[in-house]
Amino acid sequence: MSRLLDALSGIDEVYSARAALREDQMTKRHPLFWLAQIGAHLGDTVVWLLVTLLLWRKSEGDRERRSALIGWIISLASGVASTMLVKQLVRRSRPGSGQFLYGGGVDKHSFPSGHGVRCGVILAWATAFWPGAGWLAPLLVVWIGWARVALNIHYIGDVAAGFILGLGLSRIIRVRAGRREG
Repeated sequence: MSRLLDALSGIDEVYSARAALREDQMTKRHPLFWLAQIGAHLGDTVVWLLVTLLLWRKSEGDRERRSALIGWIISLASGVASTMLVKQLVRRSRPGSGQFLYGGGVDKHSFPSGHGVRCGVILAWATAFWPGAGWLAPLLVVWIGWARVALNIHYIGDVAAGFILGLGLSRIIRVRAGRREG
């Protein structure tokens, strides 16, 4: 099993290095650098806390929407807890030089991507909050995931695993919430 994981990790590292921005693109003058910087931060926790507060405020008096919002909050919170737990168990080092890291703690580990988890949550709940704009969620998810790899903050496997974790948790929570209401 260990050899299989080592082989998969090697493949992940090779393809992630190919997807990362080149050194000449990692400058403040390059448009891909700015596109990646914006995308990488669209998945930040603080952004989604602000979105949650906005949704909460707009859902006043709408019991169904508030119920969905509680599921969204549970999905985000369980995603954070799961991410921290798995990061501490796996302890995979981040790619690159670490120059884009924000500090120590659990965030010094790369697997799974917390941004990937939030992307899974976003995709699972997008239609509940933005029925007409739900088609934008996959574009946002791809942008955020690409940005994390492009800036050499995560491997592709980190982002994919985080996405699957967030989507899976959210689907379970949505199904359970639907059963309680029905």
